[in-house]
Amino acid sequence: MHAPIELQYRSGLTGVLQRELTLTDTRIHTMTRIIVCTTIVVAVAMVFQIPLPSYVAYLVFLVSQEDAASTLISAVGGLVAVTLAVAVSLLLYVFDAAEPALRIPLLAASTLAGTFLARTSRLGPIIFLAGFVLVLSQTLLDDVPSTEAVTHVVLWLWVVVALPVGVTIFANLLAGESPVALARKRATQLLEAVATYIETPSSADPSRLRDQLLALSQLKNKAFMWSKQLKVFAQEDNRLIDLLLEVLQIARYLPSSVPPAARQSLARSLRASERHFLRRRGIAVNEVSGANEPAPDDFDPAQVALRDAVDELFDAASGKAPAALPDKAASPPRQPPKADTSPNRAAARFAFKVMFAVLASYATYTLLDWPGIRTAVTTCFFVSLTTVGESVHKLTLRLTGAIIGGLIAGLCIVFVLPSLTDIGQLCLLVAVVSAFCAWISTSSETIAYAGMQIAFAFFLGALQGYGPASDLTVLRDRVAGIFIGNIWITIFFTTLWPVSAWSQARDKWSATVRQLGDLLVADDKGTVASLKTAICKQAADAAALNARALFEWRFFSRGDSAARHAPEAHQVEQLASAVFVVLRLQDKAALLPSDKETDQLAAQRLIALSKGTRIDASNPPAAPTPSTLLNQARERLNEEIDHASRAI
Repeated sequence: MHAPIELQYRSGLTGVLQRELTLTDTRIHTMTRIIVCTTIVVAVAMVFQIPLPSYVAYLVFLVSQEDAASTLISAVGGLVAVTLAVAVSLLLYVFDAAEPALRIPLLAASTLAGTFLARTSRLGPIIFLAGFVLVLSQTLLDDVPSTEAVTHVVLWLWVVVALPVGVTIFANLLAGESPVALARKRATQLLEAVATYIETPSSADPSRLRDQLLALSQLKNKAFMWSKQLKVFAQEDNRLIDLLLEVLQIARYLPSSVPPAARQSLARSLRASERHFLRRRGIAVNEVSGANEPAPDDFDPAQVALRDAVDELFDAASGKAPAALPDKAASPPRQPPKADTSPNRAAARFAFKVMFAVLASYATYTLLDWPGIRTAVTTCFFVSLTTVGESVHKLTLRLTGAIIGGLIAGLCIVFVLPSLTDIGQLCLLVAVVSAFCAWISTSSETIAYAGMQIAFAFFLGALQGYGPASDLTVLRDRVAGIFIGNIWITIFFTTLWPVSAWSQARDKWSATVRQLGDLLVADDKGTVASLKTAICKQAADAAALNARALFEWRFFSRGDSAARHAPEAHQVEQLASAVFVVLRLQDKAALLPSDKETDQLAAQRLIALSKGTRIDASNPPAAPTPSTLLNQARERLNEEIDHASRAI
């Protein structure tokens, strides 16, 4: 088997925290906006005595994103969702305000419809938030003495949302990070990071770089929305990201025998592409001497393939590459059929599990006559995810955040709040704690939700009314509600149609190998380009699910999953790199009919491997083939297939 340099990042909790909590300019700007907006809305809520000041402060965290476009989309979408939810709530009060027997069916129907449509509709986030507010407003009927009072409370809910949304929108319009500038900054940083990785493989985790490239693709679309002038670069930018994904995938396959001079030459070419990318977008850059030095001779197939991909990237960044012709191949690659896992059926099962958890939480605090633990219902909405591993991961972050936030709030109630004398001092306390929470919540999804929960638990405990909080009972009840909601979610998601993150990761790995087989025999360039990008994205999704599978503990038997014979992460990455190398070298060689037969046999072996079976490469061509770079690449691909077959 071909053995490239592949640095394994297996650092423990300390390494994860060090990586996640590293501050950047963009992150500091986002934190500053969150701190300022939170302080302002808390001051306004206290002065004008707006109900639920804790939710007013927390909503700033909920709608704030790193760029202005994302923040505006989430803020306006949230306001629309709450407006719809308030209107529907007032309508439902006509039916269930005087008929408690109707309340539970309406709660169940609202939860079921909201969570199902959130998974199947293009307006998913708006529908999800509307469903949550609708359910929460219906539970208020149990505690408010009259329908007139509950109507006032629900109408105040709109103000509770409108205040932080309005302040956050204004702050982002005034000082928000432009998605255009942020996308250019990220693209420049990633070009430099990939160049450095080629030069020094120990400098970065290639899987993390791939995740950042895929995230850049989404940010780029928001930049196009923000500035219409950028649409002239839309096709070029899409191509650059696709090529950079391919460059990174092939770079993972470079053997250790590649000399440093060759690596440095490849890195220089990438940095030259970076300068052309910026120059074409009107940003002045300094020319670097020595960028056009002749490249050393390439003798390894992966090295030659990477050189060709880097040269194409240079041409695309320089504007020299011919425009791609639109064709039918731009359609998404076909997915292997799956039995009993249609999207609508999976969404329906997910909705039923959330509905049962919400009803169980509602029944718990109603039967116990303990309304202080109403946060159990909120927990059911925001912790539930598709797989058990994802849900338990979010559950862990929520519990950790609730404990830390509750502890901070408790210490403040006992030692800090009694000594505060005005709103300015309260705002200073809120700003300090918000800075800590924003520091965590602006990291990646690995730990970001813990920061949101620290903020939520702190605000629930410290902002109980319009004066210094002095009752630890409220804090205790709300944290207890978070624990109860997590318990119900865990029970239903592990016993009712459980979905394993480990199993889904293996399915995605198998689908990736199947796509590699299709890619190897694809004739159209548009099909090849779309399949390469789809393969990189699916491999990244599988890696994320595999990480979440660590949180499934003993909920599932790994033996049952392993019996399905699917290749795993390292094998799939090696296969993808080997196929990409073969395809690059195919473009540089004149293919014979025997070459097509060889590639078709390798494609059949990959497709069989995706199904857990094995086809031996037992039909070599009748005449011996010369030892060209392309044939060496094919031999390495077959070695990778043999290795993956033996492993499963």
